[in-house]
Amino acid sequence: MTTTDTAPLSVVRRPAFTSPFFRWSVAFAVLLGILVASLLAGDLLLSPAEVWAVLSGRASDFTTTVVLSWRLPRAIAGIAFGAALGAAGAIFQSLTRNPLGSPDVIGFNTGAYSGVLLTLLAVPAVGFLPLAAASLLGGLATAAVVIALTARSGMAGRTFILTGIAVSALLASVNTWLVYKTDTATATAGSLWAAGTLDNTRWVNLAPALAALALLALPVVVAATRLRFLALGDDLATALGLRVRTSRFALIVGAVAFTAITTASAGPIMFIALAAPHLARATLPRERPVLASALTGALLLSGADWIAAHTFAPTQLPVGAVTVTIGGAYLILTLLRGGR
Repeated sequence: MTTTDTAPLSVVRRPAFTSPFFRWSVAFAVLLGILVASLLAGDLLLSPAEVWAVLSGRASDFTTTVVLSWRLPRAIAGIAFGAALGAAGAIFQSLTRNPLGSPDVIGFNTGAYSGVLLTLLAVPAVGFLPLAAASLLGGLATAAVVIALTARSGMAGRTFILTGIAVSALLASVNTWLVYKTDTATATAGSLWAAGTLDNTRWVNLAPALAALALLALPVVVAATRLRFLALGDDLATALGLRVRTSRFALIVGAVAFTAITTASAGPIMFIALAAPHLARATLPRERPVLASALTGALLLSGADWIAAHTFAPTQLPVGAVTVTIGGAYLILTLLRGGR
């Protein structure tokens, strides 16, 4: 026996920073850091000790109100809505097998906005639940139209994306017409809301949205486990025992519902659903793509909202203005890379 035969095999170890646990930990740590920064910053600057005093019940009433009633709901909204948009983007990009397959590009955000506008025209002072229902119906109606128009070609391929873009453009023109036909107060409120904003988020309107997202989360996560079978193609997925149409329908409804709830609460926030899946694939483990995209979406939206709230203080920008600025540049980069 030669020396080579008896030599122990060397074990190649990957660096710790490439392990899945490390990458998940870093992502959650960054998200926690953004949450803490959102509680500290503002017109009333607070120290970590003061925030801890609020959380432990030892702060003044005013400081407690600032942190728990004003800043915390907005920070939680950024995380929850970003996660919902990121998950929706991952689902649609997987179903369409296209890097541009996200609710905002296809037009489901615009359809949800149309539903909200029609409701505001009928009942100007309406609560969250009617708005959420109208937003969901508008998003689902838009999805049904796009799917019907592309019934022959299916969801995979460019036809579905281009059809969605065309439908979105038509709905955008309708939305503009609706805004101009309404009274000044409703038009102003609708225009501000259409920019996508988390300003003035309070528990009274956030709590129903969080409850709806929580109820949807489990069935969507369960349905998302079927994405890897759908990626194999309809014939092979059917041969493996998967009900393709039922699974695809459940995923579409879940992703549109995530988008609609976010739109009803904060307006149509663009590009989070588009960019989150791409960044998640580049930075996080790919074994759980929907969860990774949800975490990335939470990071993107909460970070963008911090920029919108504090970069140009005392002026506050709508978070949608920040996401459109960053997302537009990212979309151009994606198109250029796709072209090459």
